[in-house]
Amino acid sequence: MRYVSVERTSHGVALDPEAYLRQLPSFADSLPDGARRFAVDPDHYDFHGQRCVKNLKPERLTSGETDGSRWLEFQLRHNCWKHEEDLTIRYSGVHSVTIEPVDHGLDVARLQDVMLDEVLPDEDGCRHEIVCLSGRLIVTSQDLVATWLYADCAEREPSQ
Repeated sequence: MRYVSVERTSHGVALDPEAYLRQLPSFADSLPDGARRFAVDPDHYDFHGQRCVKNLKPERLTSGETDGSRWLEFQLRHNCWKHEEDLTIRYSGVHSVTIEPVDHGLDVARLQDVMLDEVLPDEDGCRHEIVCLSGRLIVTSQDLVATWLYADCAEREPSQ
């Protein structure tokens, strides 16, 4: 990632979105509408907020084509200790998709928990990079739409 820092340390993973948040006002207007709404959401990088991407769990990646334009849908499951909603990101006009490590194929669940992400303007629209515990997903597309949907957190352990 260009601005967001995700670094492994001897104590775990150090996360710092501050450089990105400082730069975001300078390029937010260059992002397509949906990508801009997602990137500038005040809860996006609020580690204590319900709609922070940290700790979401990659679940499924599907793709297809509509009217000659490639789309991709990335489903992320909530973490019941933090979120009350699942997140689905639908990318339209997809130009490229990279999943690292490559041996994961399309099995995005193997990427494990999301650490942080970064949405940047690109000549094709936007570039969205999501860094997870065990890899990363990078999508370049015309735009993206992020939709939060209420999730059943019944799997939370009952209070004792």
